Amino acid sequence: MTSRHAPPTSPGATRCQDVPVPATSRLSTEQLQGRACVACGEPLPAARVHRGVALVHDGGYALDFDVYSCPPSDGGAA
Repeated sequence: MTSRHAPPTSPGATRCQDVPVPATSRLSTEQLQGRACVACGEPLPAARVHRGVALVHDGGYALDFDVYSCPPSDGGAA
């Protein structure tokens, strides 16, 4: 079984941290809560990469969530 965020097998492979953050409406609860990668949806390890803030409107309230992606597979910096 291989992980969806395994090391790229070819030089042109896209890493999770390089994928644009999807629209907030397309993110799952786990992704909004920082427990799953915003690119591949896999559970995140402690060494995750901060990708930004997702803003969700709930009635008259604006809620912000930090969203993350998988860390680099090669051990390099994000």
